[in-house]
Amino acid sequence: MRVYLRADELDFRLSDLPDSKGTKRILMCTPDYFDVTEAINEFMYERQGDAIILNKVDRCRAVAQWNYLKDLYCSLGYQVELVSGPYGLEDAVFCANQSFPFLNPETGDREVVMSIMRKPKRKKEVAYFEAWYKNEGYKIHYLRDCSFEAQGDAVWFPGKNLIIAGYGSTEYHRTDLEALRQVAAITKIPVIGIHLTHRDFYHLNTTLCLVSSKTCVVYPEGVGQEGMTILRQLFQNVIEVPKEEAYAPNFACNAFSPDGRVVLIQHSCAKTIKALEDLGYIVLRVDTSEFIKSGGSVFCMKMMVY
Repeated sequence: MRVYLRADELDFRLSDLPDSKGTKRILMCTPDYFDVTEAINEFMYERQGDAIILNKVDRCRAVAQWNYLKDLYCSLGYQVELVSGPYGLEDAVFCANQSFPFLNPETGDREVVMSIMRKPKRKKEVAYFEAWYKNEGYKIHYLRDCSFEAQGDAVWFPGKNLIIAGYGSTEYHRTDLEALRQVAAITKIPVIGIHLTHRDFYHLNTTLCLVSSKTCVVYPEGVGQEGMTILRQLFQNVIEVPKEEAYAPNFACNAFSPDGRVVLIQHSCAKTIKALEDLGYIVLRVDTSEFIKSGGSVFCMKMMVY
């Protein structure tokens, strides 16, 4: 299956692609050991002169924020499945990163591609999620000789069997171009690759949110000129997020829409929220401020599973 890297390579119409099957199941990882102990992205610390000061997490507040988000999904009619947060793996709560579940387009079977995390401190997380998928009866796939951080970088085009995936440098980003080629071959689903161009936005989901088949939210500096050309070709509404809302403590592009109608987003993203509401979306404001201290918000804290 092909990986497309430029807008002028797109040789299909969205209407020609098979529809994807929705799900009402969400996987989350409990925040038992969530913390900031090492800076592995630009949002986890502050500079004071020559010193790097790690963000301090209010653990009680983080647990309350996580529980609110979980309960919100339940109130929206989703079944929330849980992985217990592993001891010593404080970033496991960002469960968009360790796995990429999909339905085989030919058989409908449940399958999953396991991640290969870029940063050493996160590599051990994958095994805990693999155990959950094995227990659920998924067919497990593995990549080789690359880094891949699943829905940190590979996101579904809403309603279609099409993957939009970010890739970038080995120094600042988390997924390699080679991973996109292997994911396309395994899933038998086309992949559109977007080259991440900004060192601060290490995952695609920190700079792009696919809200619905008509609308996306994007910080243009993160996806570059070619990325913006691709997005404008695919989406009727491209909401450009201002710098102050793209960065912490707002993280507007890490919003999430489970159904193309309701959008969950950090409450402080006033301009982005107004743009979404002006288009008729139902915006649910949440507080993920403790998790933003680690470089993640709503999208990072869940995985849609089958």
